[in-house]
Amino acid sequence: MHAAEAGENFPVALRVLPARVRRELHATYRYARYVDDLGDEFAGDRTAALRQVAEQVRSLYAGGRVTDPVVAGMAPLVTRAGVPAHCLLRLVEANLRDQGVARCHDFAELLDYCRLSANPVGEIVLAVFGVATPDRVELSDRVCTALQLLEHWQDIGEDHARGRVYLPKEDLDRFGVTEPELGADRASPALRRLVAFETERAAAWLGAGAPLVSTLRGWARLAVSGYVAGGRAAAARIRRAGYDTLAGEVKPTRSDIATAWADGWLRRAG
Repeated sequence: MHAAEAGENFPVALRVLPARVRRELHATYRYARYVDDLGDEFAGDRTAALRQVAEQVRSLYAGGRVTDPVVAGMAPLVTRAGVPAHCLLRLVEANLRDQGVARCHDFAELLDYCRLSANPVGEIVLAVFGVATPDRVELSDRVCTALQLLEHWQDIGEDHARGRVYLPKEDLDRFGVTEPELGADRASPALRRLVAFETERAAAWLGAGAPLVSTLRGWARLAVSGYVAGGRAAAARIRRAGYDTLAGEVKPTRSDIATAWADGWLRRAG
């Protein structure tokens, strides 16, 4: 597992999966991470760099020349599984939006951002396994939205340092939280109450998407159950931190994810 993948809330590509599946999942992760890094870390013109990626994606689908190695790495998957171009382009669009929009007014706006930044990855994963039906994509969207929300609540301080606030303004106002509190060393009581609210809301989205697992079989079921377990472990880790995600690392450990995974299998077996 790559170092960046080890920091995720879920297993990107289990070692027991077939080699082709692992290659395609790693390629998907590399692409998504690459686009995010351009939007967050690139020292040059981020907007221009992201637009160049979008042009490379369009060239890939048009059968043109692709010089970007990360985009080119998606070619075998795109050819074999017929991944829609909009999945790759929406990830770019999310990061382009980040360059000009640093706040969310309400939860609906945040959900729309997750539609761009997270949900396409789930659709690609389903395509990897050849199971991307409309009903499954709808359930996957709920899982991916939940995973994105939980990551936002884990990274409140980091995002604030970058000038971004994903907590909706309507919720900040409702709980009496000011933006300067998001950059503190520890969460205030009001911020803890807000993070508790947001975490449980994300957990509800995860629960609404979790029935996706029961529609799958074989390797697809194993992989997707790992993503759901990662979300449950992330929510549990935030709860154990007393909803203070400013004071220290709140990412779930491998043991946390394994425990959530085992619990999920036992519930389904029962």
